[in-house]
Formats: sequence, C-alpha cells, structure tokens
Amino acid sequence: MRLVQTLVLVAIVGLFGFLSGVALMEAREAQRRPRIAESVDARRFRLFDQEGNLRAELGMPFGEPALFLYDSKGKPRAWILLDREGNARIMFVDANDQTLWTAPSVPVPQPQP
Repeated sequence: MRLVQTLVLVAIVGLFGFLSGVALMEAREAQRRPRIAESVDARRFRLFDQEGNLRAELGMPFGEPALFLYDSKGKPRAWILLDREGNARIMFVDANDQTLWTAPSVPVPQPQP
C-alpha cells in the first residue's frame, strides 16, 4: 500500500512539473512573438529605408492630414492631403519637380498673346 501511495505521489508531482514546463514554454514563446498594437496615437509617422533615408511621412504639417512619399534621394514625389477647406488633393511630380498628375486638376495658366 505504501508503494502505491508513493507512486501516485511521484506521478502527481511529475504531472505538475510537466504542466509547469509547458506553461513556461508557452509564456516564453508569447514573449518572442512580435506585438501588434490595436491602435497607435501620434502626430507624425515617418518611414525610413535601410540606408536611413526618409521615404514616407504621415502627419499634419499644415493643420490637416497629409501623406508624403519621397524618392530614394529624399525628394517629395507624391502626396495626398486635405486642404484647409477639407478638399482632397493628390499630386505626383517628376525628379525635376514638374507636375505629372494632380487631382482635382489644376488649371494651367495660358500665355497671353
């Protein structure tokens, strides 16, 4: 009888030890996983490439939301924003700062004869 009680006690201790180890392994694994926030609050977000160059920026530089996209040399090439009246604006420019496309379209002044 004493042998049976000892074996039962050893089995119980072994089971609890095993379950504790499993729980610790799961806790460590959870710590290794990247944490993804449900929300992030900020006034500005900046995205950099591997060389440390600014490539995108989301913020409120003029008091209204704006998204800027930069080329590899740091020149702004595209942006989406709301103007002060709340109208949406989109613009794309080339490497020489010449407008490629804009919405809504901006009237181009015609030379006077």
